[in-house]
Amino acid sequence: DASSKFNLVQAARGRKVVLGAKMDSRKITKRDSPNELERALVEILLEHNTPYHRGGHGWSGEVWNMMVRIFHARHSYVKFSKYQLQEKEKEIKREYKMLREARKQSGVGWDEMRCMIQADAHLWDELTILFGSRINKFKSKPFPLFNLLGDLYDG
Repeated sequence: DASSKFNLVQAARGRKVVLGAKMDSRKITKRDSPNELERALVEILLEHNTPYHRGGHGWSGEVWNMMVRIFHARHSYVKFSKYQLQEKEKEIKREYKMLREARKQSGVGWDEMRCMIQADAHLWDELTILFGSRINKFKSKPFPLFNLLGDLYDG
């Protein structure tokens, strides 16, 4: 359900997503943006991307609990459940794999500076057929985590 989704926009606005309660009003800095919270999660995942922490099927529940505690220690103004962080990891993994495959299509490029797919309009039509409408948000939205996620998922 919608309330259980990992809503970084609400978090960046200073709301507790889990309980829906407003937190102390304070200025939100660039460091607090949804992209920075996603980056923080990916960095924690990378720190725990070892054979000790991660088995063949991913991280164990115990390791996830530890990563959630680390995330909250670094970002004490937000409160996410283990489930929400796991769902966010699944979401960004899906987006990474989709973009990785889209980049392999003939005529499709990647702008390293902007972290965005480069393709002519007719190629975007083909990408939409291949990947569905979810790829269309990346026409204008950068994906700055691409290289970090490559380290995480591709070794």
